[in-house]
Amino acid sequence: MNVPGSREAPHTRPGFDLSRTIRRFVLLSFALVQMMLVARILLDLGVIPGGGSLGDLIVRTSDTLATPVLGVADALPSMLGSALTGFIGNGFNMTMVMALAGWTVVEGLVMRVVKKFDAI
Repeated sequence: MNVPGSREAPHTRPGFDLSRTIRRFVLLSFALVQMMLVARILLDLGVIPGGGSLGDLIVRTSDTLATPVLGVADALPSMLGSALTGFIGNGFNMTMVMALAGWTVVEGLVMRVVKKFDAI
């Protein structure tokens, strides 16, 4: 019974909830991907210093994560594709912004699928 003013949630189930754990894992995974892409944007803008192993790690990881966007940009007409890719290391890198947007859309789609596990 729910007493007004109690801190107990009305619809909690005791025990382990696999669906909730999967949602948290998916959100954490996409948060790490998005964090690396934001770090690359900040690196390209000069907010994060580029020297050292941290800068190399950010560049390598973000380039790997942006590869699907580069594939889409290569498939577009040449003038539009080159405008989307930008120039790596020369200030604002549009590829990383597009990769961030693309991964965010993928996250939304994956979360819709993961929420279907609640019905199971």
